[in-house]
Amino acid sequence: MPRRLWLSLAMLATGTALLVAAQFAGAAPDRKGGIFKVGTTGASVQIDPQLSFVTQGWWLEYATAAKLYNYRPGGKLVPEVASRFVVSSDGTHYTFFLRKGFRFSDGTPVTAWNFKYAFSRVRNPSLQSPGAQLLTGLNGVYAHGMKLDIYTTMRSGKLLPILAMPFFQATSTKLPIDREVSDVRSMADLPSAGPYAFALNDVNRLTSLRRNPYWTRGPGRTAPRNLSGVDLSWNLNEQTAFQMVKANQLDEGPIPSAEVQGVANQYGVNRSRFWVEPMSSCTGEIALNNSRGLFHDNVQMRKAVSWAIDRTDYSGGGFTRSPWTHLLPPSYPGSITKRSLQPYGTRSNIAKAKALAAGHFKDGTIKVFYRSSGALNNAQADVVKRDLIRLGFDPANITMKGLSGADFYDALGKRGSEFDMGVSVGSCSDFPDSGGDFFPFLLYGDAFFPDNSKYRAKIAAALRLTGPARSRAIGKLDIEIMKNVAPVVVTNTYNQLFFLSNRVDPRSLSFHRIYQDWSIPALALK
Repeated sequence: MPRRLWLSLAMLATGTALLVAAQFAGAAPDRKGGIFKVGTTGASVQIDPQLSFVTQGWWLEYATAAKLYNYRPGGKLVPEVASRFVVSSDGTHYTFFLRKGFRFSDGTPVTAWNFKYAFSRVRNPSLQSPGAQLLTGLNGVYAHGMKLDIYTTMRSGKLLPILAMPFFQATSTKLPIDREVSDVRSMADLPSAGPYAFALNDVNRLTSLRRNPYWTRGPGRTAPRNLSGVDLSWNLNEQTAFQMVKANQLDEGPIPSAEVQGVANQYGVNRSRFWVEPMSSCTGEIALNNSRGLFHDNVQMRKAVSWAIDRTDYSGGGFTRSPWTHLLPPSYPGSITKRSLQPYGTRSNIAKAKALAAGHFKDGTIKVFYRSSGALNNAQADVVKRDLIRLGFDPANITMKGLSGADFYDALGKRGSEFDMGVSVGSCSDFPDSGGDFFPFLLYGDAFFPDNSKYRAKIAAALRLTGPARSRAIGKLDIEIMKNVAPVVVTNTYNQLFFLSNRVDPRSLSFHRIYQDWSIPALALK
């Protein structure tokens, strides 16, 4: 099992995991200019375009990067530097035609060579780019002026979302091909072709964006650009930074857990200063071991458990999680959100669960592994045990085994493991619009999904589609698989919490679901 996809809430909350609304919340902002000041408690992130691989880094690079194709805040994938592309009849040769007018922050024009150079840096073994793992099937990249040829066995439904990742943005040849760029003192040190550029990166102290002086509106360059720049301060004390936001000395900062409810009471939710936005790429789950034991060849019991678990209690209330019942998160392309179409309820339905489970308890024993670190994980384990007893399991036959850290992940990932259920886990999509990453058997193998040739074929067919047809097909299969196969108990989605100063114009807030934060080009101060 790829461990990078199994996440704790703590990892999600700190933005270490990878991990759509209207373009504007209201009328256009009245004011241009000003520096958006952000404070965070953590260490600084990598900003090298071929190395950055966390949400905070990609949030910054949404403002600095120019890509062949890019996601608008509303989630639509559109051409940016590329005006169009054509594909050979056998689907292996893609030709992208580039627009003129894009320039780096040092004045250098963007050509096809800058995209080829991005691929060269990603593939350079000395750089060890995380993007290299995405290039399976890539057979060659060739630049000819304003035309880029890519030879690959990947279909466009997968290739275009990959090209929209910051790894593959237009990259200045001033960047060394085999070494990271981290110390930035001017725009010339890390030239960027987006509306903003990195003007300073003082590691673990301050990262600054300023307007790219050579960026002008034109074809592919349609983003708003209200702010003069962004200053992001690192390694701040959480309580101090929170008080600085309250006093309007910072425009965005952390909310200590003890302060969340008070902030919600004082400012309301999604009105002015306190905002709750869903993370689009991750779901919380209870893993079921389908290769052995209770759940092997036992779809009725898998369905019964999904009806028995009370997702509202499991999520614990508050603002960080919301109950959810199927694999695709609510804001993901194709996800079905209509309540009447959900495969299970957010509250337990014990009567229905007992009817499904009758005669399917096997020997009546069940082994539950759970994360033992943190009050939340232990509370979730308590909810699961309570609901298993309500379903009909004898408390004496329920084995609860707490494991911490890597031991928990190793226990679940080991083929032949004795667990039946794994509590407090989650899965995330590798990259935007991958779709199939949310179907466990494509990731984990038969230990976590019963072998089912019918659904293997259906999902393979859906993933060959592109655009809205792909999203609709994946969304429909998501509900069908959860109802008919019940391979996992999906419990919740995760939310991002934001606390803003009263200097921020709420009309400018445009949450970018792909990059899990506000669109920097759209932001404006009052």
